[in-house]
Amino acid sequence: MQIAAWQLMACETVVKTVNEFEMVTHELRQVGSSVRVDNARCGLRCGQEVWATEDDLPIQIAWEWTEIQPDIVALFDPMNILSNVALIDRDGHALARSRRMLHLNNVVHRLDWRPAIDRPRFAAIAP
Repeated sequence: MQIAAWQLMACETVVKTVNEFEMVTHELRQVGSSVRVDNARCGLRCGQEVWATEDDLPIQIAWEWTEIQPDIVALFDPMNILSNVALIDRDGHALARSRRMLHLNNVVHRLDWRPAIDRPRFAAIAP
């Protein structure tokens, strides 16, 4: 089943310490993906990725990516990664948004998401 990034807004929040979160990130798997061709930008591609764990209360994470030149992709907005995880420190205090985003960025950069979208350019426009 494909999950769209906007669906994360309806997911139950999962509270994890930073250490707990780091320990489960290896369980993240792709559960949704989209690719669009932006004809206004010379046919460069862009899209979204959604990854999640398979727990009873799954952690989900989604981000947008863009092709900055043919076959070179990057996060569209590194400060706008969606997730249903609320990160807390070891004292139980919520992390500041910037610190939470730093942890989410680190996870996205460790995930092997680029090969799935690095298919030849014609695959993005094929029916």
